Amino acid sequence: MASGLQVSPIGLQLAANAQADALWLTNTGTNTIQAQVRVFRWTQVDGKDRLEPTRDLIVSPPMISVAPGDRQLIRVIRSVDAPVGTELAYRVLVDELPLDQEAKPGLRFVLRYSIPIFLVPSDGAKTATLRATWRDGPDGTALEVRNSGSGHAQIADLAIVGAQNNRTVLLPGLVGYALPGSTMSWRVPPQSNPRGGAVRARINGEVSESTLTVDADGR
Repeated sequence: MASGLQVSPIGLQLAANAQADALWLTNTGTNTIQAQVRVFRWTQVDGKDRLEPTRDLIVSPPMISVAPGDRQLIRVIRSVDAPVGTELAYRVLVDELPLDQEAKPGLRFVLRYSIPIFLVPSDGAKTATLRATWRDGPDGTALEVRNSGSGHAQIADLAIVGAQNNRTVLLPGLVGYALPGSTMSWRVPPQSNPRGGAVRARINGEVSESTLTVDADGR
């Protein structure tokens, strides 16, 4: 039994003067959906995402029931002032709750959505400043990316472009996020030659690619 839970939009940014924003949960299936909505502070420590409970943002309602073909508004309400200098990151988790298996027999897959939410600094300025380093380890080669800026970087479609403008895709689609002040790394396919050209990626959904500054190799 496939789930019909859909969540939109797939991310939110609250401006410094915005007190709330909204998510919509839509049921495109044929059964009523029950879901729980929670919010967490999102940081990155030692190259890993960390989620911690928070009251900086409040979601209302936290428990929902959506009939087939219907949708439910979830308000995301700020309870803290706008950050100063550097944006803050959060994630809203939307967990579909399983139906009573006795009432609805059969295998059922339940969904989890993890929606990124960013609080824009009070001055409205937020930029990602990225530097990259290739790292060799026992598990292969990884691209390490440090963000020393004041805003997040969503990294997608990581590729190498050689001297003859030949392009090799290393990691298609969404690669991951580098939050301000954080360092993340992603392994590339073992058969690739990542040091064979310029490192390019799409940052924060931009149509055009950006070239990442790569420091000397770390081995």
